[in-house]
Amino acid sequence: MTMSLDTFLTMILPMFILMVHMVLIQPCVAFGILLQTNRMMLMDPWTWTIVGSSSRTHISTGYVSSRRHLWNVGTGARGVLFVTKTLKTTNNMIMVMMQECCQNESSSNSSADPVSTFDLSGICNNDNASNKEMQWLVRTTCKILQESNTQQGKMSCTTIRRFPLLMRSWMKRCSIPNSNAAIVVEKLLEKLIDELESGNECVTTEGVLCTELYNIVLESWANTSGKEFQKNDGMGTIQYHNDIRDDHGYHLDEQRYIRNKHNKACMKNNHRFAAERAHQILKQMQMQASTRDITPNEKSYLMVIKAWVKSRDPSAVEEIGGILKEIQVIPSSSSESHTNARTIRPTIEWYNYYLYAKANRPSSNPIKDAECALAMLNDLKVKSLKDARLLPDSNTYKQVISIHAKTKSVSGAMTAQSIFDELINNAKFTVLKPTTDIYNALMNCWLKSGSKRGRQRIENLLSNMVEYDHGSPDIVSVNTAISAIAKSQRKDSLRKANFILMNMQTLYGVKPDTTSYNLVIDAYAKSRHLQGGQKADNLLKEMEFQFRNGNRDVMPNSFSYSTVIDAISSDNRCGQLAEELLDRMSCLHQSHGGAIPDTVVYNSIMNVYATQGDKDSMHRIQSILHFMEESFTQGNWNVKPNIITYNTVFKAFAYARDDFTQDAKNLLDRLNMTNDFVNPNGVAPDAISYTTVITCYARSDVPWKAKIAQQLLHQMIDGYKTRNSMTKPTVFTFNAVLNACAYTFNPHEKVDAFMVIVSTLVLLQEFSKPDHTTYGTLLKAWCNLIPKDDERRSRIVRSVFRQCCKDGQVGNMVMQQLKYAASPELYRSLVGKDITQEIKISNLPTKWSRNVKERHGKLPRIS
Repeated sequence: MTMSLDTFLTMILPMFILMVHMVLIQPCVAFGILLQTNRMMLMDPWTWTIVGSSSRTHISTGYVSSRRHLWNVGTGARGVLFVTKTLKTTNNMIMVMMQECCQNESSSNSSADPVSTFDLSGICNNDNASNKEMQWLVRTTCKILQESNTQQGKMSCTTIRRFPLLMRSWMKRCSIPNSNAAIVVEKLLEKLIDELESGNECVTTEGVLCTELYNIVLESWANTSGKEFQKNDGMGTIQYHNDIRDDHGYHLDEQRYIRNKHNKACMKNNHRFAAERAHQILKQMQMQASTRDITPNEKSYLMVIKAWVKSRDPSAVEEIGGILKEIQVIPSSSSESHTNARTIRPTIEWYNYYLYAKANRPSSNPIKDAECALAMLNDLKVKSLKDARLLPDSNTYKQVISIHAKTKSVSGAMTAQSIFDELINNAKFTVLKPTTDIYNALMNCWLKSGSKRGRQRIENLLSNMVEYDHGSPDIVSVNTAISAIAKSQRKDSLRKANFILMNMQTLYGVKPDTTSYNLVIDAYAKSRHLQGGQKADNLLKEMEFQFRNGNRDVMPNSFSYSTVIDAISSDNRCGQLAEELLDRMSCLHQSHGGAIPDTVVYNSIMNVYATQGDKDSMHRIQSILHFMEESFTQGNWNVKPNIITYNTVFKAFAYARDDFTQDAKNLLDRLNMTNDFVNPNGVAPDAISYTTVITCYARSDVPWKAKIAQQLLHQMIDGYKTRNSMTKPTVFTFNAVLNACAYTFNPHEKVDAFMVIVSTLVLLQEFSKPDHTTYGTLLKAWCNLIPKDDERRSRIVRSVFRQCCKDGQVGNMVMQQLKYAASPELYRSLVGKDITQEIKISNLPTKWSRNVKERHGKLPRIS
């Protein structure tokens, strides 16, 4: 088999040069793409160019001209963006891998570390015709960009005519994850502008540099907004992995240790970057309107609005609102006196995007958002009388009702219902009819309202959909009804929810999915039904049976199994049953491709064992934790321990029958360590972690436990003030410390416990306010720490109870501990009744218990 000269030059020779360069010169090489400042020069993928930072050599083959100046990596260099090409002759697959190689300016001999990737391999698929098209697109684009740099202003008219086609082709690939095709589109536009500024008359004669070409760039960024785009800004995650192990032989993924601290912030900003870029280009079009007649039109503004919506940035609502105000007075021509001048006229689609952004953003004032949405709806109705383009459509009503659902209030649901009723009444005279989406939005509004009549409202809406044919019920409609019925907690709730699940297709023509089963399973798990756990498990078995027989819509997921595990937690054999459920899930995954057991499932199993408290259960919890940590260290991210995992272990330590205080303390110390080799999961403790460990000491017989609890509290506060905002102490934390003092019975430790109480109360005022548990625990502490015949005890008890009444925190626990802490005479003087009488909280002054958050009931009689 002979090889042509062209094949040798494009394949074999570059590979040989590459190997020699990597071995003899330096490991950091660049193929094809360079990043100069913030501008990317895209070169031909068939070109192999090697750039050395120390020798500053330039070795080129293929299409690269020797006259092309490459940006050498040396003093003042910011980095080199390089690309590797792999050609698979079996299927003509081109893999273009781009990576950024940052250099250290202070040392020219230091090896470069790629800190970001630019991966375009996703744009190639397995279809041969598509591969050929992609090969042509990449080669042509790179050749154009190369030609524009070789001889600026001399590009041929034929080449210039290709720009719109090439830019549209790249635009179609912008939605591919991590494609970064929008960058290529914008670079093509920049090259065309460079040609115009260099005096190339073909750009003017061909008329390609126009508003429509800018709109292609705007649409590219609009389609790239959100998770599809990853910006190469030097703060990304390294995408390669090295197999390394620590001194103990544990497998370590190097990616976790060289990921820099800015990665999370970078990814968060990437959601906003594309929208900002589109907005900047729109402003450039507005500035160039007077010189180049590049005037934004309706599509230009719509694409920018779409980009902000897709970004899901919290500021998107304000940005879109600003655009809507701006376009009301902007003419689409550079001069309003021009005979063809016309005003940009928005359509209802623009306002729907605005309402959608408002409906899907976190809001600190949802009631105000709902009022603004209703006002906009009414304003659009008025404006539509003069401009039919602004007539509200079904999507408008859906978004307004969805915004009212965010209020989670009965008033919001009532307003949404009135909007819906008006739509129903007007449906007789207009073409606008209520759709399934509008029904679903209103049903969701009632579901979130918490109204006692919410279930009936939702059932009526579902019945109307079937009876009046206003929109066929879909799976969302029926699942919303099941959720409302299950949450109503009526006597017939479980029976009716289960009936709808079993007869869904007959009643509504909809097949149940995984969510449908999970809703009913969750209802059984949360009920007090004696056979709730068994019935939940029966539904899970039904899901498994249907899934094995090909119904992929009802595949049990981790929520299904974890909910059933929680449901059987009251069973004496809950540990064994939980393990059986885990085996069933693993078998279904291995045999039929079901969901793999993940962190949620293992957390539920540990929680079941935590309720047992025996030594065997504790050992099983520790073995599960070790398995999860070891599996994650070896690369299984499905079982990565999270803070819930560790808090469940802390809970088990706290309520175990044996003493596990030292185990709890060791685990807490390990989580506090920032060394990735000691704490590879990167999970830091939170307030619940510390509170549970303090509770573990409070429930133990460990000597000086009050002092240890105080030390943990101080450690928690120090962590909060320095590095970990999640460790801010809560009132539950302070109550746990007071509880450790209250159960200090060693006479040698009581003085220290007393001092700990005083200092804890001082800190409590800084971080929180005392609740009824605080005062009840204080009374318990004074009862234990101060002798009964000490007159100071009566003074302290009186002072504590009066302050408790003043704060409105007199609850059952306070009255219970007051009977133990106060003498009969003191009790009568404080409460006004005999200590042996049975007292209801409702019989006490209302202001005494106005702030208590506990169930009111009778106090036990003490004789």
